[in-house]
Amino acid sequence: MTELPRLVVVTGPPGAGKTTIANELRARPRLPLVAKDTLKELLGGELGIEDRVRSPQLGSVVFELIGLVVKELLAQGVSVIAEGNFTERSTLFFGLPRSDIVQVHVTAEPETLRTRLRERETRHPVHYDREAADEVSARAAGGEWRPLAIGGRLIEIDTTEWPDLDEVLATV
Repeated sequence: MTELPRLVVVTGPPGAGKTTIANELRARPRLPLVAKDTLKELLGGELGIEDRVRSPQLGSVVFELIGLVVKELLAQGVSVIAEGNFTERSTLFFGLPRSDIVQVHVTAEPETLRTRLRERETRHPVHYDREAADEVSARAAGGEWRPLAIGGRLIEIDTTEWPDLDEVLATV
């Protein structure tokens, strides 16, 4: 029997450290990484999207694109890492080819998220971290961005106090 391709889903709230952890994971088993912000910045730059009104619209399109690319890779037997603040309604999880799913749920205390977003260096204009810091903190405190019910194995990482990534990621 052929081994199933692995889908590593790195998810959680903005400011939790998803991108850092996804990049660490990418270097270990040397899997391709499909990251929301990378695609959003590329498309936003090409389309001239730099405002808070159109940024969420672009984000929705990027999530659709991630679902399309990841499903194609898995269907061809290629393991992949998908990174973004997914929800269970994300199209990525509908019609997913058979795969070995590992969810890496990254989170931090709401106040830590707020502080990180406020202190972020200037990023691509498609992002509005500082303006959304209070909203993200409140949504996280309200229970949004919990681990997803998508099956597979769940690894939870709280980055309020940055963990030893070698130890945690060795389990992936």
